[in-house]
Amino acid sequence: MSAEAGAAPPPTSGDSAIARIPGTFFAPGKTFEAIARRPTWILPVAIWIVLSLAISAVLLPRMDFEKMVRDRIEKSGQKVSDEQLQSIVARQKSFAPIFSYVIGGLAPLVITLVCAVVIWGAFKAFGWDLTYPQSLGVTSHGFLPGVLGAVLLLPLLARQETMDPNAMGDLLRSNLGFLVGRDEKVLHSLLSSIDLFSFWSLALFVIGYSIAAKVRKGQAAGVIVTLWVVFVLGKAGLAAVF
Repeated sequence: MSAEAGAAPPPTSGDSAIARIPGTFFAPGKTFEAIARRPTWILPVAIWIVLSLAISAVLLPRMDFEKMVRDRIEKSGQKVSDEQLQSIVARQKSFAPIFSYVIGGLAPLVITLVCAVVIWGAFKAFGWDLTYPQSLGVTSHGFLPGVLGAVLLLPLLARQETMDPNAMGDLLRSNLGFLVGRDEKVLHSLLSSIDLFSFWSLALFVIGYSIAAKVRKGQAAGVIVTLWVVFVLGKAGLAAVF
């Protein structure tokens, strides 16, 4: 009897891993309460990976490798013969599928794991009660708006005859990056960070982490927004250097 009393209650149908996907969008408070009690993270990451691979599959046939290589060579000021150019293009074409599918498959998992570690460490630095599985659960579900953005991006990408991967982020027009040319690297990087889906994820992170760590939303927002600003500035700095 004591063992039965101490056992955790089985999850209800509304608390299943599948139900948490729509729940993140339509009932985030209740969903993150369930995640805090019983963290799950594999399903949202798996969905993100599938969509990431789908974007790679749609993008690869539309990449104009010769134009991309020519533009890069012209910007560098180098001079190459036609034979050298074709050799570079051939190598790019052979390497691109491997690179795209490996990155597409690994990036969602790595991003989720690293972000969960960083935010968990920041919360623990303040002495707040948060476990890493809880952080992983909140992070993986908090990124779902970006996954929705990938769903909306796919049909737009499929209608393009050719596509530069570097310009793909401006195609959906969910951020302000399209207002300036990509040659203005720092400004473009900063404006592309003013993104509807990023702000949606930030809001979900604040809700989820405040519930999981049992802190006020303002406290959670202070940490999460600070980390986001550091990331945005770091990304702009890298754009300036490279």
